[in-house]
Amino acid sequence: MVSAALDSAGVYGGALRDHNAEPMYAIDINDRLLQKAGGSWWQLPKVEDLDRVCVETKAELTPQSLYAAHFKHPTGNTLRQKMHWNGPWQIKDPRMSLTLPWWLARFPKARIIWVQRDENAVVRSLLNRQEKSDEAHSALSPVDALNLVRSYNERISSVVKSEGVDFRVVHYEELTHEDPAVQRKIWHSLYAFAGVKPGQMEGFTARSAMAEHQAPKSLEVFPTEGPLVSVLVPNYNHEPYLDERIRSIVEQTYTHTEIILMDDCSTDDSRTVLEQWAQRDSRITLLFNEENSGSPFAQWAKGAAQAKGKYLWIAESDDACALDMLAAHVHALEQTPTAVVAYSHSHLVDEQGALLRDFLEDYAFIFGDAGHWKSDFVAHGPTEVATYMTFSNTIPNASGALFNMEAFRSVGAPETSWRLNGDWLFYSRLLQKGDVVFLSQPRNKFRFHAQTQRSRTTASYKAFDEILAMYEVYERESWTGEQTLKAARAQVAMWWAGNLFDMANSWDNWKNNWRLYNVFRPYRSALGWFIVRSFILHYSAAFIKAIGLKEPVKKWAAKLFPKTFFAH
Repeated sequence: MVSAALDSAGVYGGALRDHNAEPMYAIDINDRLLQKAGGSWWQLPKVEDLDRVCVETKAELTPQSLYAAHFKHPTGNTLRQKMHWNGPWQIKDPRMSLTLPWWLARFPKARIIWVQRDENAVVRSLLNRQEKSDEAHSALSPVDALNLVRSYNERISSVVKSEGVDFRVVHYEELTHEDPAVQRKIWHSLYAFAGVKPGQMEGFTARSAMAEHQAPKSLEVFPTEGPLVSVLVPNYNHEPYLDERIRSIVEQTYTHTEIILMDDCSTDDSRTVLEQWAQRDSRITLLFNEENSGSPFAQWAKGAAQAKGKYLWIAESDDACALDMLAAHVHALEQTPTAVVAYSHSHLVDEQGALLRDFLEDYAFIFGDAGHWKSDFVAHGPTEVATYMTFSNTIPNASGALFNMEAFRSVGAPETSWRLNGDWLFYSRLLQKGDVVFLSQPRNKFRFHAQTQRSRTTASYKAFDEILAMYEVYERESWTGEQTLKAARAQVAMWWAGNLFDMANSWDNWKNNWRLYNVFRPYRSALGWFIVRSFILHYSAAFIKAIGLKEPVKKWAAKLFPKTFFAH
């Protein structure tokens, strides 16, 4: 559908294509690369073998020869080829999700359109195609098909990040949305990204649903007793949220806990609330500071030093959670002795506890695809850091995680001099020690409000200094590759440019932001233009907010420019 629409708008799809609009020469090249790496489109080779093959075969075909195959134009003369056709052209093949490095070596300025569809719908399509004689052969089970879909998404997410390529994610469900206005917005954005005049922008319909093939889900029975868990509640001025927070701890179905309620010299009436709870439950002890520590991570270290449990839960004082979360985490760690942390999926909530958004939206915004977090997984810690955590702190907050105490102490609490990204570096270090378990059911409620540390990250250049210092640790410890780090720094440069005009107008900020501009400039081309755009957007947003149109305009902008604007 997308290929045909672009073709009609002047993006040529190839002289010889199969019934799926895939150029025959591209299919042949991709199949040969996969076969040479020891796999096929549905039996994936090892990533390292595929990467090696993509490098080793770089010299075999030139851009000119590929152009000739695409247009059936025999000459290898570049000038004559340009006279033959000098417009945009497209190669459409899902296998390119796997072989993209090979293609980008020849066309480094290519733009990638990544069409995503509900993974269950893709699974149904894959299974249905096995019954058709004109489709590529496979022998997939429902579980194999689901894993295949996720592997494709993980591969392309990793490649576009590490290569720093310009890409656009579009969702099939929006392209075929029943509301014509939604269709027009997403199709207009797609044509603009392709650099062509808009073609058809509405009237697209989804294919009829096929018979579903779903693997049955087993129900877990979580323990109520087991190893001692130490629960730290480090508090500072969160009196309005303490009752909900502590109740969600003492009423957990897992009961073998010690609960340490901490206070860092709050100026509100937090201590009264904490003392009242200590009188109600014998598992609770109090640990109050006489002087403010100046760092949330100093509280982590102090509480952990007092803790006696096998596992450690740092339950931030303004969050809440499902009552079976601790049981699920203990069960996961007991079943996975190699794991150093288990964490649950999060929902972001506001001051009143109302849902702001599912954190899957954050994953999708940062990585282009949230498929990695759509089901439970156990992952090799160092690989998780190299692939995902390099680009973002993928554990939203400590409240949703349970740590192995021995591993926690071997790493040590986060740097107390780091106020904003210490947990990100801490998780990166911790995961060098073992595996990570993720539970996809949303059990953690991460409260977002004006007093949270994360909400203050855009107010100072210091957050970006911390991230850059963290990447120096990554580089020194060889936690990920040079190209990946380069792409990560380029991404942070864009975050910095986007937040620049939210910072206070002070000499200290101006001086240090000029320094950061010179640091970031080698990693992101046209950074100056992005700063100008940020300036325009910032003050346009201020005007839109003043006239009361912030929410509808922001949602519209997120639809039209999904890689630039976040809908919330």
